[in-house]
Amino acid sequence: MKNIFRIATGIISCFLTLTFLKGSSFPEVADSLTLFEKLNKGMPIRYVIIGDSIGRGSGAEKPSLKWYRQMERLLKHEYGSDASGKFIVQSGATSFEGLYKMETETIDTSIDAVFIVFGENDRKYMKAHDFSLLYESLIRRSLSIYPGAEIITFTESCLSNPEFAEVIENVSNHYNAINIDMRIPFQKSGLPVTKLTKDLIHPNGLGYSLYAEEIMNKVKNHTNENKKVASLSVPLMQNTDMSFDVLADFTEQQGFELQNNYLVSSKKGSYVEFSFYGSVLGLKLLRSPDGGVVNVIIDGEFYTSLSTWWPFERERYLYISNGLSNDLHTVRFEVTGEKSERNISNESVIRLSSIILRKNIDETH
Repeated sequence: MKNIFRIATGIISCFLTLTFLKGSSFPEVADSLTLFEKLNKGMPIRYVIIGDSIGRGSGAEKPSLKWYRQMERLLKHEYGSDASGKFIVQSGATSFEGLYKMETETIDTSIDAVFIVFGENDRKYMKAHDFSLLYESLIRRSLSIYPGAEIITFTESCLSNPEFAEVIENVSNHYNAINIDMRIPFQKSGLPVTKLTKDLIHPNGLGYSLYAEEIMNKVKNHTNENKKVASLSVPLMQNTDMSFDVLADFTEQQGFELQNNYLVSSKKGSYVEFSFYGSVLGLKLLRSPDGGVVNVIIDGEFYTSLSTWWPFERERYLYISNGLSNDLHTVRFEVTGEKSERNISNESVIRLSSIILRKNIDETH
């Protein structure tokens, strides 16, 4: 009986040991493999997309034609690997909004690839120099949160501003990220942009097939070359590791009322003011179908106008500036009473929450 007991105990011990190894050691080995090593072994991969409407595949006639769904099928066919994604995307977003939304992300070593899709919206709101600071900070944040992941950046097919395209290429190259310039495949296709897009901006299913095919071309090339994974290096610009604070305490307001944690007004001339210190400024607000237009006045001078219209209610984090002096500033948001052409309601409402500021503005590298 004692021998039987010893044998049974030994079997149970071996089983528990194997179970422990399966649950702990094996994933660690898997997580240490690069994207290309996993593909060569036919292993599952996980990816993250940080981007705008093209990042989320807007324009595709059906979900299966979005670029990342087509990519998943190609990866399965070529390598036998199943791919699944996580999405930090928002139509109309800039790199500032993407960077802000990553504030709540925690370190995840299971991510194999990060796709960064910005540029077209950024060029509407900022200069190339300002974009370069945000874009580099975004890549550095991605490398910190997803260590070991391959970084893949897109130069969007619709991006016509050469300065912004150059920023994306230069910053990508500096961090050994893979840059895919989708303007080139679109041009080489020989097809007019009307055949490849829904609205001359967002690709349709056919246009997104070019995105997926170009990803596969890059993956095949780098798999054969055993490419070194993207990594943090000395920054190109100073103060690139950017994180944010939120300031909800205003210094003065007239005509606004607090409703559901938002300062709300539709009366022309209403305003709310904040005092802040630093070079970076953004605004947290609620965009909605009845959204209006608000003027942004910094230190007594008109700076820009922002529309709060959107086809459905969505809290947004809008870029205003990252080029101010590192001094004390005052910003006033003043209701214009106007609304965008897309606002078909009878209202023109502004709903503000707080301003977004940079932390550690004096930090240098």
